[in-house]
Amino acid sequence: MKKIINVFISHPTPFNKYQENFLSLIELELKKHGLNPTNLGKNNWSFKSPLEPIKEIMDTCVAAIIIGLERHHSLIGYEKEFSKNSRELIHKYSSTPWIQIEAGMAYQANLPILILKEDKVFPEGILDPQISTSFVFEFELKRLQKKLSPELEELILSWVKHFKKP
Repeated sequence: MKKIINVFISHPTPFNKYQENFLSLIELELKKHGLNPTNLGKNNWSFKSPLEPIKEIMDTCVAAIIIGLERHHSLIGYEKEFSKNSRELIHKYSSTPWIQIEAGMAYQANLPILILKEDKVFPEGILDPQISTSFVFEFELKRLQKKLSPELEELILSWVKHFKKP
């Protein structure tokens, strides 16, 4: 019997068909490598506050994949408003803060982390390639609806080889 290899998958709850299709493709690719993508709410529920069950689930995982998909769109906003460093932001797309929390938890657990970021999502925290300790793969969501790009497939394979021994 094959041993189940859990990987933690962090992403916002999908709210449109593009996100649903992309996440399905990612899950199929992970399963192709004998991995079981898991997270809180996907196939694990708990009556506890979220951090404790997330840690318990993560403790069963050998790696984590963090996927920054759009959750929020601000038509206009200001960074450091009313300061001399104020900056106007037009059409700022951001993901859920939970991917930042879960990425930090995976980092503290020394899990190999793969980071994927939708191209229009604002690069901050773990999604900022300038400060992230991991490579941040940027992708255009609408282009990855029927199949993953060869580059993304290769990146996933490289990540899998890092923790899965034949």
